[in-house]
Amino acid sequence: MPAQSGRVSLVIYRSGQPQLWHGAHSFWDIAAMLGGLLSTVHRTVLPPTFRFKLECDDLNKNPLVFLIREHCPSISGARTAKQTRWLPSGHLQTLYTSASNAMQVEDVDFKRKVFLAPDGGTISMDIAPISMSKPSETDTTPTVVILHGLSGGSSETYVMNAVVQLTKSREEGGEGVRCVVVNFRGCAKTMLTSAQLYSACKVTDLESALLLLSHMFPRSPMLGLGYSLGGAVLARYMGISGKDTPFIGAITVGAPYSLDKTNTTLESSYLTLAYAHVLGVSLRGLLQQHVDTLVLSPALWEPIELILRTKMDPDESKPVAKPTFTSPQYCTLRYVDHTMTRLIGGYPTPYGEFPFTSAMDYYKRSSPVVTLANVSRPLLALSADDDPIVPWSTLDDLMDCIKTNPNVVLAHTQSGGHLGWFAGPLAQRWIKHPIAEFVHALVDAYGAKPEESVSTGLGSGGPQVSPWKTRSIDKRSVQVEVLAKAHLPSVSGVRTDNEQDVAWLRTQILPHIPLVHPKDSPVRTHEIPTGRMLSLTLVRILCLHHSTVMLYALKSVLSSCQKTCMPVRNSR
Repeated sequence: MPAQSGRVSLVIYRSGQPQLWHGAHSFWDIAAMLGGLLSTVHRTVLPPTFRFKLECDDLNKNPLVFLIREHCPSISGARTAKQTRWLPSGHLQTLYTSASNAMQVEDVDFKRKVFLAPDGGTISMDIAPISMSKPSETDTTPTVVILHGLSGGSSETYVMNAVVQLTKSREEGGEGVRCVVVNFRGCAKTMLTSAQLYSACKVTDLESALLLLSHMFPRSPMLGLGYSLGGAVLARYMGISGKDTPFIGAITVGAPYSLDKTNTTLESSYLTLAYAHVLGVSLRGLLQQHVDTLVLSPALWEPIELILRTKMDPDESKPVAKPTFTSPQYCTLRYVDHTMTRLIGGYPTPYGEFPFTSAMDYYKRSSPVVTLANVSRPLLALSADDDPIVPWSTLDDLMDCIKTNPNVVLAHTQSGGHLGWFAGPLAQRWIKHPIAEFVHALVDAYGAKPEESVSTGLGSGGPQVSPWKTRSIDKRSVQVEVLAKAHLPSVSGVRTDNEQDVAWLRTQILPHIPLVHPKDSPVRTHEIPTGRMLSLTLVRILCLHHSTVMLYALKSVLSSCQKTCMPVRNSR
């Protein structure tokens, strides 16, 4: 280790910059590490109990707290569970969350629906059970709309764990509801057909999915469930929409409410910096998967080169782009967000907020706490204090918002890690029970007050008074060119045998936001075939907010061109 003035020093990271801790400071740092080790040993011998502590404006008067205490025993503390003995820390709980994706035991069948956005982007929705995926004017079964975490999808174990519990009938111990997983752009084997990704700031794709679902199931009460980044998107949406939403309530799990503070914490030590690298590599992998599409936009050549360190610009005289900054570190989450997400994570001005000046600017302006004061439906935030990615120390802004908005309640446990909460000797996910109980309570409370139309809180009417059910839609046909992805010029030069034969769409849905064609790729070739021209009926979605352009939902499924449109079986 480096030394100065004859004293031992440690190099750690604070706010992304290495700093030296000398002398007595290193003693306290080592003492903290030893304390954490002793705590881990203690939790191994005497595993703690998962018990939520509620935070709200007034515990004695808040109607949402009354509902939880009466109908949600796993949240109120009447029903608890012991943490898995061999996963005694938040780090181990978090690591096992990732490991469990490779050891799936859940078995879920989804029916996939696909729709288009005005820039030509494709968003997929996976619906379970398949028997409830057909549109119905009379079906009153509640619908839980689920948003996954960073670069995840419907195949994530934490998603399927909730889906299995929620879709089982009440006789079988479940809730008997419909679950719809809205996959972010490019995630869950969804084709990327535009140079625009998803981000914590972008809620327009969720809005278009909700409007499509509102017309597919007009009598179905809807609830939101978001994990990690998906929870941040959901919370931000709840604040932006206020009472103008089909949701009767929402739940976030392990969601970062202050993105800037969360990132600062991730880069505060070598241990947490490892998580920042894992998240950054995960996002880089998603970009690598869709590089053949993204490289069709010349403006993205340099950002792609900075992330993948691979030549994209066809001009051979130009070297591969290199970063002109030393912070953030290469391939951390902030590096990828600074290089790419802040540029194409949503609609550009004047339709949206993009691009941002930096990753930190994107974090600050996209944080859910910015909009929480306007939340007008019940919002329950579930969190664990020892979450190494979204620790308790980053939720102080959320606590301030809770004090002024009775519609937001935080329930946190001392342990559980990030999206973990594994209990018992077999490490079974316990968090599904609090989620299912809250869904049950909100659905029953909504059904018990169908005549009320107050503007906020419980019994606020949801879909029964929402203009989402009465907004008119226009239909028109456009010509799209369908081209198999195998015919795209490959930038990476690598195609796997099991790669899905997804379609490429070419049209001008909006004249000023045209889709590009493979002929515009930097890897030009004369072998690009002409695709089949199809006439598809599209549903025009009217403007919802100042940042939302006209959105379009694909009404006809391209089943002949997309293998992903078939039922997806998420089991291994």
